[in-house]
Amino acid sequence: MATGIREIERKYAVEPTFVLPKLGAIASVATARTRRPVSLEALYFDTEDLRLARNRITLRRRTGGADAGWHLKLPVRVGERDELHLPLDAAGGEIVVDKGARHTPPAEFVDLVAVHTRGAELRPVARLRTLRTARRLRDATGTDLAEVVDDQVSAQTLGESTTVSTWREIEVELVGDQSHILDEVGELLLAAGAQAAADSSKLGRLLGQALTAGPGPDVPAAPRRLRRAKPAGQVVRAYLIEQVRALLAADPRVRLDQPEAVHRMRVACRRTRSALRIFAPLFPAATVAHLDGELRDLAGALSGARDAEVQIAYFDDRLARLPAELVAGPVRDVVNAHLGAGMAAGRAEALAMLRSERYFALIDDLLALVREPLTGAAARPAGKVLPKLVGRADRRLARKVAAAAALPVGAERDVLLHSARKQAKRLRYAAEIVTPLYGGQAAALAGQAEQAQELLGLHQDATVAQGLLRDWGITAQAEGHPTAFTLGVLLGLEECRARMAERDFFAVWPDISARRYRRWLS
Repeated sequence: MATGIREIERKYAVEPTFVLPKLGAIASVATARTRRPVSLEALYFDTEDLRLARNRITLRRRTGGADAGWHLKLPVRVGERDELHLPLDAAGGEIVVDKGARHTPPAEFVDLVAVHTRGAELRPVARLRTLRTARRLRDATGTDLAEVVDDQVSAQTLGESTTVSTWREIEVELVGDQSHILDEVGELLLAAGAQAAADSSKLGRLLGQALTAGPGPDVPAAPRRLRRAKPAGQVVRAYLIEQVRALLAADPRVRLDQPEAVHRMRVACRRTRSALRIFAPLFPAATVAHLDGELRDLAGALSGARDAEVQIAYFDDRLARLPAELVAGPVRDVVNAHLGAGMAAGRAEALAMLRSERYFALIDDLLALVREPLTGAAARPAGKVLPKLVGRADRRLARKVAAAAALPVGAERDVLLHSARKQAKRLRYAAEIVTPLYGGQAAALAGQAEQAQELLGLHQDATVAQGLLRDWGITAQAEGHPTAFTLGVLLGLEECRARMAERDFFAVWPDISARRYRRWLS
């Protein structure tokens, strides 16, 4: 299993004759100890069309230094990356490199970048040799602040043609949590003649021309300065671009089983589906229908692990707050056993989906969607098209709520309220999409829709919990297990929670549906 750290650094380009200023002159730095120079050699892997580099991902095998091994760097935000490590002997198959050496990226890392490679072969694309001199900065208490490394780099591309480059650069990497040190060191370096590096990585600098000539990142930059006079499709596309980017960013973290990763990917699926449904007239009908089904199934494959995780935390808290006399038998163990099995099965289902050709085809389709030309209604002014579509979503919510209100309390009403909850979520997302155009008016409607979504979400969570507790309780009772009593108590509490949430929702619905939040739609 790979180990990882969050890498926060800044790079500076310097001339060969650059003189590093005295780092001890920084007020917060007590010592700047210079380490012995080390020689590093790194072999970088990518696809033939440089898909990893185009998406700011680095996969390399490095020898020399304290962190020799396989490294995978995944972008987080500008200046920050998650760096994963595996030992040098972690490998999968065979790739022939010059001089007879054979190296191949570890299967674990190949899996983590699969959403970008999508079946394309990884091969060596560059070799870098670096003479590194590091200086560790510490404060007066001896706490590490940052490491400043002075790198003399000799690099060459690999493949049909070879480009050789040499340069010198300075990296400043945060070691502790005092991020101000990055600014302080940066100011000192700039004053001494350094310049902020144009490339975020050494590989990016070496491959600069090839990257510039290529198609760019998988996901294009979102349009800026959205206005009502701009094409409606441009506004929705800006939102879709952010959701596709979020989905791709979550993918490797779901595979790593990082906290909240499944939730983030599922939210990206839901937001994309909602945008396509609400603004369906802006896109080809066949495209909307196809993507809606594929995103639904992807979110469904992700839901098992996430739902079980949330339910375990919820029931654990519920049991902790029950009076001791109402807890009979090992209820927590029973609940965790049921949900733990569901979590394991859910994770297996999620990983199977992420490793399927169907999933990679969906990614290709989503990337094509955010690049397709705008035609028909999508090319018309946003101010004339989008409010009407948001209004249609709003009216659909009102109809669902009215239908549920007309039914007596019970299972049929619960189903309609669940449908209303999903529609409230779609309305919220739709209002958020047009907030750049309508500001506080759209944000207020989004807030009202979110309130409806949260109250109906409580109702749905309690309804689902009732079903689980009913099944577990019946099984426990049939087996004569003492936990049946406590499971029955929990069932009663969930029934109460569902009805209270239902009551609260209908109490605030007149305000949520008030005309004052919707005048801008007309």
